Amino acid sequence: MVLEKRQKAFVATFLLGIIGLVMDRVFLRPQGPAETASAAASETYAVPVSTDDPVALPPQTQDPTVAERLDRLWPDREVTDVNLRDPFSLMPFWQTSPEGDAPPAPDEATVFARTHPLVAVVMDGRQSYVLVNDRVLSPGDQVDGFTLVSVGVKSALFERRGKQIVLELVSK
Repeated sequence: MVLEKRQKAFVATFLLGIIGLVMDRVFLRPQGPAETASAAASETYAVPVSTDDPVALPPQTQDPTVAERLDRLWPDREVTDVNLRDPFSLMPFWQTSPEGDAPPAPDEATVFARTHPLVAVVMDGRQSYVLVNDRVLSPGDQVDGFTLVSVGVKSALFERRGKQIVLELVSK
């Protein structure tokens, strides 16, 4: 019988789990069920010791609770409502305040200049062309509402609603 790679990985993982369980039960945590049962039995059937008995048993101590351990570690800690923060709320620098502290949104001309690079300029005697976002444009053509007004040697002038933006030739 030939095992596939997936089956070999499953068998190896299973064997590692069994080995880990055996190591945990035998070497790392030697108290087994018998020792736990005998400890519980000795606590259940404890015999009271008189004060005049020369051989006194040590007093039984209970393990401290987690809260008691934490109190011993940090005794001066006071929790007040001032110190608490809602863990599910956004951090202050992520929030936008209603007063308008957020930076102003860029205007449409700035967005147009960022998203539409001028790649090439072709100037012929009578006609000029520009290459913007893989589109060849001549004066009078529009891109996203901006009209190409004029073409310079290394620039192109676009206009929309009275706002003009000059795109410079991108150098690579």
